[in-house]
Amino acid sequence: MKRMYLLLLPLLALLFLAACESGGNFRVINRTSYPVYVTLDDEAEFAIPAGTEHTFEVATANQHIFNPDVSVEVPVRLVGETFQIYDEGNEVFTDTTRVVIHAGKTTSVFVDPNRASFKVVNNSSQYIIQAKLFKHNFVGVVASNDTGPIAPGRFVYLPVEYATSSNNFYYYATVQMEDGATYNYGDETNILAVDQQFLITLTDPE
Repeated sequence: MKRMYLLLLPLLALLFLAACESGGNFRVINRTSYPVYVTLDDEAEFAIPAGTEHTFEVATANQHIFNPDVSVEVPVRLVGETFQIYDEGNEVFTDTTRVVIHAGKTTSVFVDPNRASFKVVNNSSQYIIQAKLFKHNFVGVVASNDTGPIAPGRFVYLPVEYATSSNNFYYYATVQMEDGATYNYGDETNILAVDQQFLITLTDPE
């Protein structure tokens, strides 16, 4: 009996070691036509291009046969140019949530478009003071938003509402430059569907 016990000890040790796992994965699959931006915990923002995916490794405590259900909850900022998390409880869009990651497992998130987008790219040599976006329902302006200042070489995007057959509207925008110049973009044909973008790129005059 003692001999059998001694023979079983290495097998039990191997079983214990084999069952030990630490760390899980957070997989984000971008199914929109534009980039998705992810910030996991305190890490740097990571851009996932359209139609691609990325897996983040998340540290956890060790999982073993005596502690099989190991997990960690991490704060996540996840927003796309045509996607935002919808908080059904509060009926609002948000950019942040919390995700539970289990040791030895992969938690996958499929990001499907649920917004349109307004994006301003500043490829000029001067600051954009602000780009102001107007939503017009063919009777009058019903909403507006602005990007704030945009430095040279930078861009700003705003996920926005898209038009439907029962809620039709168009967007137009005004862009104010550092030198005082103002430019107008968009008209009544600028009607955005889901996963479409109103893109403005500013460059220096030739």
